[in-house]
Amino acid sequence: MLSMLPDGGVMARAAKRRVLALLLPSEACLRRVIVIAMRRMKAPVVKARAAPAKPVPRNETKAQRVPAFGLFDPRRQVGAERTGHHGAGPRIGFFDEWVPRGQKSVPTDEDELDTTTLRRRIAAMQRALDDLPGQAKRLSQIIARRKLTGNRKVRAMRPGRPPGHRDKGKREVDEMLAHLNYLALWVLEEPPPDWVVAD
Repeated sequence: MLSMLPDGGVMARAAKRRVLALLLPSEACLRRVIVIAMRRMKAPVVKARAAPAKPVPRNETKAQRVPAFGLFDPRRQVGAERTGHHGAGPRIGFFDEWVPRGQKSVPTDEDELDTTTLRRRIAAMQRALDDLPGQAKRLSQIIARRKLTGNRKVRAMRPGRPPGHRDKGKREVDEMLAHLNYLALWVLEEPPPDWVVAD
């Protein structure tokens, strides 16, 4: 994915879609690996604590800071209607309007988009891959804290199809996501025996 990003800070909309087509299932794969790595961890004892009164000092600037990897799948918007582009449409709001409204620009595949968000998400995924036990411990602590506060969102994986899932996908990441999703669901329902090793 890094090789697909240009040297500059912008890229075409069509190229960004191609990167996202790999990034979404890759992030979903990593979340399922973290869930599997958490299978033998004991539930941590979490106590209620107050938020810090002052910001925590950091040595890195905001631009240099690598964000934490999102351990929970983005939830699917239930009942949300998808609206497509149906042309420019009328530009007059009232019949007595003298000057027509400005026409909105139509997005095209050649539009130049910023790549900062993509680079930060890839960097967060790389850091999480380098510290799988730490990410599994972090996930268990978040789940325990949410249970303590009564938050019902304690499952890292959303029900139904995982993010980036493709029906009958033939890419390597599609097969990996299908196998990891099945194994993670199995681990959540019934922990595997000692002879099962998830590499």
